[in-house]
Amino acid sequence: MLEIKNPYTGISCGTMPETLLDQIEEILRIAYKTRYSIDGTERARILRTFAKRLSSEVGLKETCAKTITDESGLSLKDTLYEVERVIQTAEAAAHVAERIDQDTTEQYRTGGSSSDRPTLKVINEPLDLVIGITPFNHPMNQVAHKVFPAIAAGTSIVLKPSEKTPLSALLLQKLLVEAGLPEHLFTIVINKNIPETVRLLVTNPLVDLVSFTGSRDVGIHIAQTMANGGNSLKRFLPELGGSSPFIIHNDADLALAALLACRGCFKNSGQRCTAIRRIIVLEAIADEFTKRFVDEAKKIKYGDPYLPTTDMGTLINEDAARRVEARVEAAIRDGATLLLGNERQGALYAPTILDHVSPASELIRHETFGPVGPIIRARDLDQALSIANDSDYALAGAIVTRSRETALRAARTVIVGQFSWNGIPGYRTEAAPFGGFKGSGNGQKEGIILATEGMQKIRTFYEH
Repeated sequence: MLEIKNPYTGISCGTMPETLLDQIEEILRIAYKTRYSIDGTERARILRTFAKRLSSEVGLKETCAKTITDESGLSLKDTLYEVERVIQTAEAAAHVAERIDQDTTEQYRTGGSSSDRPTLKVINEPLDLVIGITPFNHPMNQVAHKVFPAIAAGTSIVLKPSEKTPLSALLLQKLLVEAGLPEHLFTIVINKNIPETVRLLVTNPLVDLVSFTGSRDVGIHIAQTMANGGNSLKRFLPELGGSSPFIIHNDADLALAALLACRGCFKNSGQRCTAIRRIIVLEAIADEFTKRFVDEAKKIKYGDPYLPTTDMGTLINEDAARRVEARVEAAIRDGATLLLGNERQGALYAPTILDHVSPASELIRHETFGPVGPIIRARDLDQALSIANDSDYALAGAIVTRSRETALRAARTVIVGQFSWNGIPGYRTEAAPFGGFKGSGNGQKEGIILATEGMQKIRTFYEH
Protein backbone atom coordinates (compact mmCIF):
# COMPACT_ATOMS: atom_id res chain seq x y z
CA MET A 1 0.00 0.00 0.00
CA LEU A 2 1.35 3.41 -1.00
CA GLU A 3 1.00 6.06 1.72
CA ILE A 4 0.76 9.70 0.66
CA LYS A 5 1.81 12.36 3.14
CA ASN A 6 0.67 15.96 3.31
CA PRO A 7 3.77 18.15 2.73
CA TYR A 8 2.48 20.84 5.10
CA THR A 9 1.44 18.70 8.07
CA GLY A 10 3.63 15.65 7.47
CA ILE A 11 0.56 13.51 8.25
CA SER A 12 -0.80 10.78 5.98
CA CYS A 13 -3.58 12.10 3.74
CA GLY A 14 -4.45 8.81 2.08
CA THR A 15 -3.32 5.47 0.75
CA MET A 16 -3.45 3.80 -2.62
CA PRO A 17 -3.04 0.12 -3.49
CA GLU A 18 0.17 -0.59 -5.35
CA THR A 19 0.08 -2.35 -8.69
CA LEU A 20 2.11 -5.56 -8.55
CA LEU A 21 4.89 -5.49 -11.11
CA ASP A 22 3.91 -8.90 -12.47
CA GLN A 23 0.39 -7.56 -13.12
CA ILE A 24 1.49 -4.79 -15.48
CA GLU A 25 1.78 -6.93 -18.60
CA GLU A 26 -1.77 -8.24 -18.13
CA ILE A 27 -3.10 -4.73 -17.43
CA LEU A 28 -1.57 -3.54 -20.70
CA ARG A 29 -2.98 -6.54 -22.58
CA ILE A 30 -6.51 -5.85 -21.30
CA ALA A 31 -6.23 -2.14 -22.09
CA TYR A 32 -4.93 -2.99 -25.57
CA LYS A 33 -7.84 -5.33 -26.28
CA THR A 34 -10.46 -2.91 -24.96
CA ARG A 35 -12.00 -0.83 -27.74
CA TYR A 36 -14.40 2.09 -27.72
CA SER A 37 -17.81 1.03 -28.96
CA ILE A 38 -18.98 4.65 -29.07
CA ASP A 39 -18.36 7.37 -31.63
CA GLY A 40 -16.80 10.80 -31.18
CA THR A 41 -20.14 12.41 -30.39
CA GLU A 42 -20.67 10.07 -27.45
CA ARG A 43 -17.10 10.53 -26.26
CA ALA A 44 -17.70 14.29 -26.35
CA ARG A 45 -20.85 13.77 -24.28
CA ILE A 46 -18.84 11.95 -21.58
CA LEU A 47 -16.33 14.79 -21.41
CA ARG A 48 -19.06 17.44 -21.27
CA THR A 49 -20.98 15.51 -18.61
CA PHE A 50 -17.80 15.42 -16.54
CA ALA A 51 -17.13 19.14 -17.07
CA LYS A 52 -20.71 20.18 -16.32
CA ARG A 53 -20.82 18.20 -13.10
CA LEU A 54 -17.46 19.52 -11.93
CA SER A 55 -18.48 23.11 -12.64
CA SER A 56 -22.00 22.95 -11.19
CA GLU A 57 -22.22 20.35 -8.42
CA VAL A 58 -22.08 22.05 -5.04
CA GLY A 59 -18.80 21.40 -3.28
CA LEU A 60 -17.22 19.21 -5.97
CA LYS A 61 -14.68 21.78 -7.13
CA GLU A 62 -13.67 22.32 -3.53
CA THR A 63 -13.35 18.56 -2.95
CA CYS A 64 -11.05 18.23 -5.94
CA ALA A 65 -9.01 21.26 -4.89
CA LYS A 66 -8.64 19.95 -1.35
CA THR A 67 -7.46 16.58 -2.66
CA ILE A 68 -4.75 18.32 -4.67
CA THR A 69 -3.78 20.47 -1.68
CA ASP A 70 -3.73 17.46 0.65
CA GLU A 71 -1.07 15.63 -1.35
CA SER A 72 0.85 18.54 -2.91
CA GLY A 73 0.82 21.25 -0.22
CA LEU A 74 -0.24 23.84 -2.79
CA SER A 75 -2.52 26.64 -1.63
CA LEU A 76 -6.25 26.30 -2.19
CA LYS A 77 -6.02 29.40 -4.37
CA ASP A 78 -3.67 27.52 -6.69
CA THR A 79 -5.59 24.25 -6.62
CA LEU A 80 -9.01 25.84 -7.23
CA TYR A 81 -7.44 27.53 -10.25
CA GLU A 82 -6.18 24.13 -11.39
CA VAL A 83 -9.65 22.60 -11.13
CA GLU A 84 -11.01 25.41 -13.32
CA ARG A 85 -8.34 24.51 -15.88
CA VAL A 86 -9.42 20.85 -15.75
CA ILE A 87 -12.94 21.95 -16.69
CA GLN A 88 -11.59 24.02 -19.60
CA THR A 89 -9.44 21.08 -20.72
CA ALA A 90 -12.45 18.75 -20.74
CA GLU A 91 -14.53 21.22 -22.74
CA ALA A 92 -11.72 21.67 -25.28
CA ALA A 93 -11.34 17.90 -25.62
CA ALA A 94 -15.10 17.49 -26.11
CA HIS A 95 -14.97 19.94 -29.01
CA VAL A 96 -12.11 17.98 -30.60
CA ALA A 97 -13.87 14.64 -30.06
CA GLU A 98 -16.88 15.84 -32.05
CA ARG A 99 -14.81 16.49 -35.16
CA ILE A 100 -12.06 13.88 -34.86
CA ASP A 101 -14.06 11.29 -36.84
CA GLN A 102 -14.63 13.65 -39.77
CA ASP A 103 -13.28 12.63 -43.17
CA THR A 104 -10.05 14.53 -43.88
CA THR A 105 -9.48 13.12 -47.36
CA GLU A 106 -10.30 16.31 -49.25
CA GLN A 107 -7.35 18.29 -47.87
CA TYR A 108 -4.94 15.72 -49.34
CA ARG A 109 -6.23 15.99 -52.91
CA THR A 110 -3.92 18.15 -55.01
CA GLY A 111 -6.00 18.36 -58.17
CA GLY A 112 -8.48 16.58 -60.36
CA SER A 113 -11.95 15.33 -59.54
CA SER A 114 -12.82 13.13 -56.59
CA SER A 115 -14.18 10.64 -59.14
CA ASP A 116 -10.87 10.35 -61.02
CA ARG A 117 -9.12 6.98 -60.79
CA PRO A 118 -7.37 6.02 -58.66
CA THR A 119 -9.42 7.54 -55.84
CA LEU A 120 -7.91 8.44 -52.50
CA LYS A 121 -9.29 7.76 -49.04
CA VAL A 122 -7.49 8.89 -45.88
CA ILE A 123 -8.49 6.85 -42.84
CA ASN A 124 -7.93 8.19 -39.31
CA GLU A 125 -8.02 5.58 -36.56
CA PRO A 126 -7.19 5.71 -32.85
CA LEU A 127 -3.97 4.21 -31.61
CA ASP A 128 -4.46 0.96 -29.73
CA LEU A 129 -2.65 1.85 -26.51
CA VAL A 130 -1.11 4.99 -25.01
CA ILE A 131 1.04 5.31 -21.89
CA GLY A 132 0.83 8.57 -19.91
CA ILE A 133 3.43 9.48 -17.28
CA THR A 134 2.77 12.62 -15.24
CA PRO A 135 4.61 14.66 -12.56
CA PHE A 136 3.57 15.88 -9.12
CA ASN A 137 2.91 19.51 -10.06
CA HIS A 138 -0.60 20.20 -11.39
CA PRO A 139 -1.47 16.59 -10.48
CA MET A 140 -4.99 16.76 -11.90
CA ASN A 141 -4.63 18.97 -14.98
CA GLN A 142 -1.41 17.25 -16.10
CA VAL A 143 -3.34 13.98 -15.99
CA ALA A 144 -6.23 15.59 -17.85
CA HIS A 145 -3.86 16.60 -20.66
CA LYS A 146 -2.98 12.93 -21.18
CA VAL A 147 -6.35 11.31 -20.55
CA PHE A 148 -8.77 13.72 -22.25
CA PRO A 149 -6.99 13.58 -25.65
CA ALA A 150 -7.03 9.78 -25.38
CA ILE A 151 -10.79 9.87 -24.80
CA ALA A 152 -11.27 12.32 -27.67
CA ALA A 153 -9.15 10.16 -29.98
CA GLY A 154 -10.85 6.93 -28.90
CA THR A 155 -7.77 5.16 -27.57
CA SER A 156 -7.08 3.28 -24.34
CA ILE A 157 -4.63 4.88 -21.92
CA VAL A 158 -2.66 3.46 -19.00
CA LEU A 159 -1.42 6.20 -16.70
CA LYS A 160 1.46 6.26 -14.22
CA PRO A 161 0.96 9.37 -12.07
CA SER A 162 3.57 10.66 -9.68
CA GLU A 163 3.85 8.48 -6.59
CA LYS A 164 3.79 11.74 -4.60
CA THR A 165 0.37 12.86 -5.89
CA PRO A 166 -1.68 9.89 -7.17
CA LEU A 167 -4.91 10.68 -5.30
CA SER A 168 -5.85 13.48 -7.70
CA ALA A 169 -5.53 11.10 -10.65
CA LEU A 170 -7.62 8.50 -8.83
CA LEU A 171 -10.37 11.05 -8.17
CA LEU A 172 -10.32 12.19 -11.80
CA GLN A 173 -10.68 8.57 -12.94
CA LYS A 174 -13.66 8.05 -10.61
CA LEU A 175 -15.44 11.14 -11.92
CA LEU A 176 -14.88 10.11 -15.54
CA VAL A 177 -16.30 6.63 -14.95
CA GLU A 178 -19.32 8.21 -13.26
CA ALA A 179 -19.70 10.41 -16.36
CA GLY A 180 -19.95 7.28 -18.52
CA LEU A 181 -16.38 6.34 -19.45
CA PRO A 182 -16.22 2.55 -19.95
CA GLU A 183 -13.90 0.60 -17.68
CA HIS A 184 -10.39 -0.38 -18.80
CA LEU A 185 -10.12 2.59 -21.17
CA PHE A 186 -8.35 4.59 -18.44
CA THR A 187 -6.25 2.52 -16.05
CA ILE A 188 -3.89 3.74 -13.33
CA VAL A 189 -0.66 1.90 -12.51
CA ILE A 190 1.57 2.80 -9.56
CA ASN A 191 4.39 1.08 -7.69
CA LYS A 192 7.20 2.28 -5.41
CA ASN A 193 9.73 0.70 -7.78
CA ILE A 194 9.47 3.56 -10.26
CA PRO A 195 12.29 2.61 -12.68
CA GLU A 196 10.98 -0.94 -13.13
CA THR A 197 7.37 0.23 -13.43
CA VAL A 198 8.35 2.69 -16.15
CA ARG A 199 10.47 0.08 -17.93
CA LEU A 200 7.61 -2.42 -18.02
CA LEU A 201 5.24 0.24 -19.37
CA VAL A 202 7.37 1.87 -22.05
CA THR A 203 9.02 -1.26 -23.49
CA ASN A 204 5.86 -3.32 -23.91
CA PRO A 205 5.39 -4.06 -27.64
CA LEU A 206 1.64 -3.35 -27.47
CA VAL A 207 2.29 0.32 -26.68
CA ASP A 208 1.95 2.80 -29.58
CA LEU A 209 2.80 6.08 -27.81
CA VAL A 210 4.44 7.22 -24.59
CA SER A 211 3.41 10.73 -23.51
CA PHE A 212 5.61 12.04 -20.70
CA THR A 213 5.71 15.26 -18.70
CA GLY A 214 8.60 15.76 -16.29
CA SER A 215 12.27 16.60 -16.03
CA ARG A 216 14.77 16.56 -18.89
CA ASP A 217 16.92 13.85 -17.29
CA VAL A 218 13.98 11.50 -16.76
CA GLY A 219 12.74 12.19 -20.29
CA ILE A 220 16.13 11.21 -21.72
CA HIS A 221 16.14 8.08 -19.55
CA ILE A 222 12.70 7.05 -20.83
CA ALA A 223 13.77 7.54 -24.45
CA GLN A 224 16.86 5.40 -23.84
CA THR A 225 14.79 2.75 -22.05
CA MET A 226 12.37 2.58 -24.98
CA ALA A 227 15.26 2.19 -27.42
CA ASN A 228 17.03 -0.45 -25.33
CA GLY A 229 13.76 -2.34 -24.90
CA GLY A 230 12.96 -2.56 -28.59
CA ASN A 231 10.49 0.34 -28.79
CA SER A 232 12.85 2.87 -30.37
CA LEU A 233 10.47 3.46 -33.29
CA LYS A 234 7.39 3.93 -31.12
CA ARG A 235 6.12 7.48 -30.67
CA PHE A 236 7.52 9.45 -27.75
CA LEU A 237 6.00 12.81 -26.79
CA PRO A 238 8.13 14.48 -24.09
CA GLU A 239 7.17 17.75 -22.41
CA LEU A 240 10.21 18.50 -20.28
CA GLY A 241 11.63 21.22 -18.06
CA GLY A 242 12.29 24.88 -18.68
CA SER A 243 14.25 27.95 -17.65
CA SER A 244 11.90 30.65 -18.84
CA PRO A 245 13.38 34.10 -19.51
CA PHE A 246 11.31 37.16 -18.59
CA ILE A 247 12.72 40.27 -20.28
CA ILE A 248 11.90 43.75 -18.99
CA HIS A 249 12.59 46.46 -21.56
CA ASN A 250 13.44 50.10 -20.83
CA ASP A 251 9.95 51.25 -21.85
CA ALA A 252 8.11 48.65 -19.75
CA ASP A 253 5.20 49.41 -17.44
CA LEU A 254 7.16 48.57 -14.28
CA ALA A 255 4.08 48.11 -12.10
CA LEU A 256 2.84 45.50 -14.57
CA ALA A 257 6.30 43.94 -14.81
CA ALA A 258 6.53 43.54 -11.03
CA LEU A 259 3.06 41.98 -10.84
CA LEU A 260 3.81 39.55 -13.67
CA ALA A 261 7.18 38.65 -12.17
CA CYS A 262 5.46 37.66 -8.92
CA ARG A 263 2.89 35.55 -10.74
CA GLY A 264 5.50 33.91 -12.94
CA CYS A 265 7.97 33.17 -10.14
CA PHE A 266 5.73 32.27 -7.22
CA LYS A 267 2.44 30.82 -8.52
CA ASN A 268 2.13 27.11 -7.74
CA SER A 269 5.03 27.64 -5.31
CA GLY A 270 7.29 28.11 -8.33
CA GLN A 271 6.75 24.48 -9.34
CA ARG A 272 5.86 24.95 -13.00
CA CYS A 273 7.91 23.98 -16.03
CA THR A 274 7.12 27.42 -17.48
CA ALA A 275 7.83 29.38 -14.29
CA ILE A 276 10.09 32.42 -14.63
CA ARG A 277 13.62 31.24 -13.88
CA ARG A 278 15.49 34.28 -15.24
CA ILE A 279 14.33 37.89 -14.89
CA ILE A 280 16.45 39.75 -17.44
CA VAL A 281 16.09 43.47 -16.82
CA LEU A 282 17.80 46.29 -18.67
CA GLU A 283 20.26 48.16 -16.47
CA ALA A 284 18.66 51.58 -16.99
CA ILE A 285 15.48 50.58 -15.15
CA ALA A 286 16.82 47.71 -13.02
CA ASP A 287 16.89 49.54 -9.68
CA GLU A 288 13.34 50.85 -10.01
CA PHE A 289 11.98 47.48 -11.18
CA THR A 290 13.77 45.62 -8.39
CA LYS A 291 12.24 47.88 -5.74
CA ARG A 292 8.75 47.38 -7.17
CA PHE A 293 9.27 43.62 -7.47
CA VAL A 294 10.36 43.25 -3.85
CA ASP A 295 7.46 45.42 -2.64
CA GLU A 296 5.00 43.31 -4.64
CA ALA A 297 6.49 40.03 -3.41
CA LYS A 298 6.20 41.16 0.22
CA LYS A 299 2.41 41.15 -0.22
CA ILE A 300 2.39 37.40 -0.87
CA LYS A 301 0.93 35.44 2.03
CA TYR A 302 2.59 32.05 2.35
CA GLY A 303 2.05 29.30 4.88
CA ASP A 304 -1.00 27.18 5.74
CA PRO A 305 -2.30 26.11 2.31
CA TYR A 306 -5.84 25.59 3.63
CA LEU A 307 -6.42 29.20 4.64
CA PRO A 308 -8.41 31.05 1.96
CA THR A 309 -6.08 34.04 2.30
CA THR A 310 -2.89 32.04 1.62
CA ASP A 311 -1.34 32.75 -1.77
CA MET A 312 1.46 30.20 -1.67
CA GLY A 313 1.74 26.84 0.08
CA THR A 314 4.60 24.40 0.33
CA LEU A 315 6.89 22.69 -2.11
CA ILE A 316 6.24 19.01 -2.74
CA ASN A 317 8.40 17.91 0.20
CA GLU A 318 11.19 19.05 2.50
CA ASP A 319 13.92 17.59 0.27
CA ALA A 320 12.71 19.77 -2.60
CA ALA A 321 12.78 22.86 -0.38
CA ARG A 322 16.30 22.02 0.76
CA ARG A 323 17.49 21.72 -2.85
CA VAL A 324 16.12 25.17 -3.66
CA GLU A 325 17.67 26.60 -0.50
CA ALA A 326 21.07 25.08 -1.37
CA ARG A 327 21.08 26.58 -4.87
CA VAL A 328 20.08 30.00 -3.57
CA GLU A 329 22.90 29.92 -1.03
CA ALA A 330 25.36 28.83 -3.72
CA ALA A 331 24.27 31.79 -5.87
CA ILE A 332 24.83 34.14 -2.92
CA ARG A 333 28.32 32.74 -2.44
CA ASP A 334 28.93 33.39 -6.13
CA GLY A 335 28.09 37.08 -5.74
CA ALA A 336 24.29 37.38 -5.96
CA THR A 337 22.55 39.76 -3.55
CA LEU A 338 19.68 38.39 -1.46
CA LEU A 339 16.81 40.91 -1.42
CA LEU A 340 14.02 38.81 0.06
CA GLY A 341 13.34 35.38 1.48
CA ASN A 342 15.57 32.30 1.61
CA GLU A 343 13.70 31.21 4.72
CA ARG A 344 12.67 27.59 5.06
CA GLN A 345 10.49 25.70 7.51
CA GLY A 346 10.11 22.07 6.50
CA ALA A 347 8.67 21.98 2.98
CA LEU A 348 7.65 25.63 3.20
CA TYR A 349 10.03 28.00 1.43
CA ALA A 350 9.51 31.76 1.38
CA PRO A 351 9.23 33.78 -1.86
CA THR A 352 12.85 34.62 -2.61
CA ILE A 353 14.42 37.35 -4.76
CA LEU A 354 18.08 37.63 -5.76
CA ASP A 355 19.74 40.48 -7.67
CA HIS A 356 22.97 40.48 -9.71
CA VAL A 357 22.70 36.75 -10.43
CA SER A 358 25.35 35.46 -12.81
CA PRO A 359 24.01 33.85 -16.02
CA ALA A 360 26.43 31.01 -15.23
CA SER A 361 24.89 30.31 -11.81
CA GLU A 362 23.70 26.78 -11.13
CA LEU A 363 20.50 28.38 -9.86
CA ILE A 364 19.49 29.21 -13.42
CA ARG A 365 21.57 26.79 -15.51
CA HIS A 366 19.49 24.00 -13.98
CA GLU A 367 15.74 23.92 -13.46
CA THR A 368 15.33 25.14 -9.88
CA PHE A 369 11.80 24.04 -9.05
CA GLY A 370 10.77 26.56 -6.42
CA PRO A 371 9.66 30.13 -5.65
CA VAL A 372 12.78 32.06 -6.62
CA GLY A 373 13.08 35.24 -8.69
CA PRO A 374 16.69 35.57 -9.95
CA ILE A 375 17.43 38.98 -11.50
CA ILE A 376 20.05 39.26 -14.24
CA ARG A 377 21.01 42.74 -15.44
CA ALA A 378 21.64 43.42 -19.13
CA ARG A 379 23.11 46.57 -20.66
CA ASP A 380 20.72 46.60 -23.65
CA LEU A 381 18.13 44.54 -25.52
CA ASP A 382 20.73 42.75 -27.64
CA GLN A 383 22.46 41.41 -24.55
CA ALA A 384 19.11 40.54 -22.95
CA LEU A 385 18.12 38.46 -25.98
CA SER A 386 21.51 36.76 -25.99
CA ILE A 387 21.15 35.85 -22.31
CA ALA A 388 17.62 34.57 -22.94
CA ASN A 389 18.90 32.12 -25.55
CA ASP A 390 21.89 31.03 -23.45
CA SER A 391 20.14 28.04 -21.92
CA ASP A 392 19.87 24.30 -22.38
CA TYR A 393 16.09 24.76 -22.26
CA ALA A 394 13.70 26.33 -24.75
CA LEU A 395 10.15 26.01 -23.45
CA ALA A 396 8.67 29.47 -22.85
CA GLY A 397 9.56 33.14 -22.56
CA ALA A 398 8.08 36.62 -22.29
CA ILE A 399 8.86 40.32 -22.60
CA VAL A 400 7.31 43.41 -21.02
CA THR A 401 7.45 46.40 -23.35
CA ARG A 402 5.11 49.06 -24.72
CA SER A 403 6.44 48.48 -28.24
CA ARG A 404 4.86 45.83 -30.44
CA GLU A 405 7.89 46.01 -32.72
CA THR A 406 10.20 45.21 -29.81
CA ALA A 407 7.93 42.38 -28.68
CA LEU A 408 7.88 40.82 -32.16
CA ARG A 409 11.65 41.10 -32.43
CA ALA A 410 12.02 39.30 -29.11
CA ALA A 411 9.50 36.63 -30.10
CA ARG A 412 11.40 35.95 -33.33
CA THR A 413 14.80 35.94 -31.61
CA VAL A 414 14.19 33.96 -28.43
CA ILE A 415 14.03 30.29 -29.36
CA VAL A 416 11.18 28.87 -27.28
CA GLY A 417 7.96 26.98 -27.93
CA GLN A 418 5.67 29.78 -26.73
CA PHE A 419 6.28 33.45 -26.08
CA SER A 420 4.16 36.13 -24.40
CA TRP A 421 4.08 39.91 -24.76
CA ASN A 422 3.10 41.66 -21.52
CA GLY A 423 2.18 38.32 -19.98
CA ILE A 424 3.90 35.52 -18.10
CA PRO A 425 5.82 32.78 -19.94
CA GLY A 426 3.48 30.17 -18.47
CA TYR A 427 0.32 31.53 -20.06
CA ARG A 428 -1.45 29.01 -22.30
CA THR A 429 -4.86 27.99 -23.49
CA GLU A 430 -5.69 24.31 -23.18
CA ALA A 431 -6.24 23.64 -26.89
CA ALA A 432 -3.25 25.58 -28.26
CA PRO A 433 0.04 23.89 -29.26
CA PHE A 434 2.38 23.57 -26.29
CA GLY A 435 5.93 22.24 -26.07
CA GLY A 436 9.56 23.21 -26.42
CA PHE A 437 12.91 22.59 -28.04
CA LYS A 438 16.44 21.70 -26.90
CA GLY A 439 16.27 20.24 -23.38
CA SER A 440 12.56 21.09 -23.11
CA GLY A 441 11.35 18.64 -25.75
CA ASN A 442 11.81 17.27 -29.23
CA GLY A 443 9.66 19.83 -31.02
CA GLN A 444 6.46 17.81 -30.85
CA LYS A 445 3.53 19.61 -29.30
CA GLU A 446 0.92 18.94 -26.68
CA GLY A 447 -2.27 20.97 -26.32
CA ILE A 448 -5.60 19.21 -26.70
CA ILE A 449 -5.89 19.42 -30.49
CA LEU A 450 -2.41 18.22 -31.42
CA ALA A 451 -2.27 15.71 -28.56
CA THR A 452 -5.51 14.14 -29.78
CA GLU A 453 -4.31 14.01 -33.38
CA GLY A 454 -1.06 12.46 -32.13
CA MET A 455 -3.05 9.63 -30.56
CA GLN A 456 -4.38 8.59 -33.95
CA LYS A 457 -2.82 6.66 -36.82
CA ILE A 458 -3.37 7.55 -40.46
CA ARG A 459 -3.80 5.01 -43.24
CA THR A 460 -4.17 5.78 -46.93
CA PHE A 461 -6.40 3.73 -49.24
CA TYR A 462 -6.26 3.97 -53.05
CA GLU A 463 -9.05 2.53 -55.18
CA HIS A 464 -7.80 1.84 -58.73
